[in-house]
Amino acid sequence: MNDGIHVTMSHGPEGTFITVAGELDMDTCPTLHRATAAAAANGTPLRLDLNGVPFMDVIALHLLLDLQHDFQRRQAPLAISGFQRQPIRLLALTSSDHLLHCTPPRNVVFPPVSLELGSRLTPARRHRAAHAVDVATRRC
Repeated sequence: MNDGIHVTMSHGPEGTFITVAGELDMDTCPTLHRATAAAAANGTPLRLDLNGVPFMDVIALHLLLDLQHDFQRRQAPLAISGFQRQPIRLLALTSSDHLLHCTPPRNVVFPPVSLELGSRLTPARRHRAAHAVDVATRRC
């Protein structure tokens, strides 16, 4: 455990598996960065499970985008799974949802979202909210 984050790494015949539990932010990202850098250095496939991450900030988003870019450059497989609601919203709000290739999360149910609050939403925000729901139910 380190500053509210727990990172577990295991190695197997199909590559490296990293699970993360806790909030990913400016204070905790260095821990995840060290783990993913070690995994990237050995050149094997990496599966990153974020099912235990209820919150991430833009620093964490930048870390994930850099990680994906690094794996694409090396032509090594990378699978990121388990995005929770707030991280999915962050991806949608920053228009980064199409940049990260994610696999379906475990044990996450996305209830229908009503946009009837729309009287206070601008058309652009209403569109983003609908897009975030679409991303959550379709891609992640």
